[in-house]
Amino acid sequence: MNLAQSEFIAGCLKESGYRIVDSIGEADIVVFNTCAVKKPTEDKIISAIKSVSEDKKVIVTGCLTMVNPNRILREVRVNGIVGPFPGSNIIKVVKEVEGDVKPIILRNDFKPPLTTPRIPTSPIIRVIPIAYGCLGECTYCCEKIAAGRLRSYSIQEVAEAVKAAVSSGALEIWLSSHDCGCYGYDLGVNLADLLREIVDINGEFYVRVGMMSPDMAIKIIDELVEVYKNRKIFKFIHIPVQSGDDEVLRLMNRKYTVNDFKLLVDRLRKNIPDITIVTDIICGFPGETENAFENSIKLIKEIEPDFVNVSKFGPRPGTPAAKMKKLPTGVVKERSRIISRLAEDIATRRNMGWIGWVGNAIIDEKGKAETVMGRNYTYKPIVINGGADLVGKVVKVKIFNATSTHLRGVLIS
Repeated sequence: MNLAQSEFIAGCLKESGYRIVDSIGEADIVVFNTCAVKKPTEDKIISAIKSVSEDKKVIVTGCLTMVNPNRILREVRVNGIVGPFPGSNIIKVVKEVEGDVKPIILRNDFKPPLTTPRIPTSPIIRVIPIAYGCLGECTYCCEKIAAGRLRSYSIQEVAEAVKAAVSSGALEIWLSSHDCGCYGYDLGVNLADLLREIVDINGEFYVRVGMMSPDMAIKIIDELVEVYKNRKIFKFIHIPVQSGDDEVLRLMNRKYTVNDFKLLVDRLRKNIPDITIVTDIICGFPGETENAFENSIKLIKEIEPDFVNVSKFGPRPGTPAAKMKKLPTGVVKERSRIISRLAEDIATRRNMGWIGWVGNAIIDEKGKAETVMGRNYTYKPIVINGGADLVGKVVKVKIFNATSTHLRGVLIS
């Protein structure tokens, strides 16, 4: 989401006559597009803003402006602040800053048109926002404060953006939202309706669907499964469970049970056996007993996700969970280590199951040293030896090894 917003911001400024430079050292004005989901990220952002020399003007946008504006104003030197997803509104802010006005626009209701100018950071991948905001009220999450109410783009708007991306050479379309499962509830449509429209678009491209909360996904699971079978959709789904214990889920105000989540996974795997399932776990949430933590371990062992994003609980400003009694730091760290090791072992074992597979991969980025990264139909990352000339090509590979994070392949054609 932030990647797309940065592309929009850069595109708007360039179209207005500004020159986008390659380094902060060359810049007269520096725009920070921020995230606020976790405190360590917030700390890094504040540190980065502090490092900008005083001869440059600084503008801060993105989610942190809504979640913790007081810290920005208190700790760093800024010349302007504007809420997240500003689109062309960034031009007005930049011009005011140039004129030594100090604009502070704390709004979370921006919704830039998908036709907004942008400077793509990848010729192969195009991130297309499909909505802002969500319908959840999770007690730990500050994104509701940052993103505001649900605001979906129409099916036609998204479809036109996909057509434009494909015609410009994009092979991977990433549909992004704070919760893709919420898409369209404010318009009387749903995510499956949108996907059915997209897969009918002419051209060779593949769609990666972004994160969706389990309670929203399960409401449309039958429709979702059917459209996911289309060859143009990566067999990949990100459904964060956050805890394997129903009491902790209640404290988090997640609107599903552990059994709901297991039924969702079961339905997906029965219909799409190879689907890549990614989930999230928060360790050490207030009220997580030892038994509750064991339930999370039990769930991960049972469903064997392909990848688990493990987070240590950290309170965010303005959230109900920030007022709850925290667990000892040592306990939280140890639980995070245990879950991370388990998840890594499972991911390695599942990835090893791909050894010997032969098939097509989209090469979408340059890797480390003399390697490139590709993706197969389940969005599994595949590292192969090769140069940048392979980026943007669909090649045939054979998998000969695997780690917890990726497959290793060799080019066979």
